[in-house]
Amino acid sequence: MNYHHIYHAGNFADISKHIILILCLEKLHEKPTSFLAIDTHAGIAKYDLGDEKSLKTNEFIGREIFAKIQDYLPERYLKILAKINRCEMENLIENFNYYCGSPYIIRDYLRRDDRAIFAELNRLEYVQLKKVFAGSDQFSIVSEDGFGLLKSKLPPLQKRALVLIDPAFEKDQSTISADYEKIILALKEGYKRFENGIYLVWHPIIESDEAVLKNFYKEISALKFEKKTHVIFDVGSKDDGKMHACGMFIFNAPWQIEEKLEKIFSRILPILKQSDQAFFSLSS
Repeated sequence: MNYHHIYHAGNFADISKHIILILCLEKLHEKPTSFLAIDTHAGIAKYDLGDEKSLKTNEFIGREIFAKIQDYLPERYLKILAKINRCEMENLIENFNYYCGSPYIIRDYLRRDDRAIFAELNRLEYVQLKKVFAGSDQFSIVSEDGFGLLKSKLPPLQKRALVLIDPAFEKDQSTISADYEKIILALKEGYKRFENGIYLVWHPIIESDEAVLKNFYKEISALKFEKKTHVIFDVGSKDDGKMHACGMFIFNAPWQIEEKLEKIFSRILPILKQSDQAFFSLSS
């Protein structure tokens, strides 16, 4: 695989995805019972925003824009970003040189009896991930296809689980990414083995893939999960061929999370939007 998330670290899609992830983790923290977290496509967890790859695409929303939205973001999110940038929360903006990946966020929420599994198939990124996360027995870092973890690691011993599925959606030599079908198959395994888990599925929204998404949504709707929530976040830009919208499916969304998402996204969208076509939606 040639995909490297450093090209997109800290963009609007990362921020919307991580808001949802954090709100779900906070709900898990409301009960003392332990949980298992699985990140099927972990990446390297820590991204240098000054790296030439990040600067090449220039997708990070930037310090100035982040400063405008930070008052509406979950406090724990800001604390995690301050931690990865080795500064106090009130000094984050001037020290904002690194962005956190999902594993870094998940790790921050692990209590004594909680566990996590981070899968990364790209060999180089797997090695980098292990360097970032050396020296803890609370999580396992595996170099394998993360989709298979829903079959091999569920049901969890902890009786509660959160699974984040966030693949690269690379097409390679095909016209359609194989990840769409892999997601459906993995979710079927997840439902069969642990239907009450929280499953988060991120996906890009690109005009050229409209037919693919229509079929993907149809297959999602046919899954047996009792509660499905779909979040769409669109900043409205159609310039330079860059992605301007993304979605996140939440299966078994925790109680009241929709209200919290509505409150946060309604406040940050006017700041992040790049045209009047910008919008966000929540549907069940």
